[in-house]
Amino acid sequence: MAPRITAHRRPCKWVSTPVIRQRAASCRRVWVWDPTATHPNVAVGLGVPNAIQAHAPPTAMESLVAILGIPFHSISLGGAVDRVEAMIADGGAHYVVTPNVDFLVKAQRDDELRRILVHADLVLCDGKPIVWASRWLGGVLPARVAGSDLIPRLLTRAEEKGWRVFLLGGSPEVASEAAQHVAAAYPSLRELAHYSPPFLPLGKMDNADIISRVHAAKPDLMLVCFGCPKQEKWISQHRLALGVPVMIGAGATIDFLAGRMARAPLWMRRSGTEWLFRLLQEPTRLAKRYGDDFLHFFPAILLQRWRQRPSSPRQKKKGGP
Repeated sequence: MAPRITAHRRPCKWVSTPVIRQRAASCRRVWVWDPTATHPNVAVGLGVPNAIQAHAPPTAMESLVAILGIPFHSISLGGAVDRVEAMIADGGAHYVVTPNVDFLVKAQRDDELRRILVHADLVLCDGKPIVWASRWLGGVLPARVAGSDLIPRLLTRAEEKGWRVFLLGGSPEVASEAAQHVAAAYPSLRELAHYSPPFLPLGKMDNADIISRVHAAKPDLMLVCFGCPKQEKWISQHRLALGVPVMIGAGATIDFLAGRMARAPLWMRRSGTEWLFRLLQEPTRLAKRYGDDFLHFFPAILLQRWRQRPSSPRQKKKGGP
């Protein structure tokens, strides 16, 4: 039985999507799961039949917050770790995404990426600006849940639960260093496999070889580090063939695991200024990206806010309590 999401807010005109029912362009804030409802095949348009059966059942009254059309789970870091554990226990083939501002900007231009984010089993907010925007729009995202914070917590849980882990991506040197650091930091980890495929476009990758390696390792948790949107599209295309209980697009986390890149101080992460720390580390790569994200994200949030306003005094009166 697949969940349906319904809104507990003022009446508005709805547009159906495979996973959520949302108002055109963007929706008023809080969404809650309705586990008693049925829903048709959610994978229409993705070529993934009956994918809804792979979704782990959400916790009671877990809410979603729509930001630029992407439904974020309103969940803490500890809650996200527990959800991943539940997915692994459930079996199937789940995938987790951790969108930041750059993801959202890309998703406005890339229909395939947007559908992948909407269909994800768990959508975590990896960006303070998204948390701030959710509150300004009336949402309830409790905090940032960064992939670089989530992965170490999951590796600790993997030690406790005996999960096998597979690390995919990065250069051969970085992947090897990351595996060595993880093995040293988590000595009780049952098994850690890693593979760095040649850097090629999605359509030219030797996916049969990758799938064969993953099947041989039989991981419970797989971290795919190709960068956005390549890793999300690769996971979407191959997750059912792989059959890994949980796959996560981990991006630059592999560089943190390898010790190639330092995390920002805790006070910068909490204050929302980690982007500045990363910009100082990689100015050539990130300056243009951050500038483009700034020019597109904030106007889009303003537009969502504008669209949420009552269009007339009569509509405001009807939508009131």
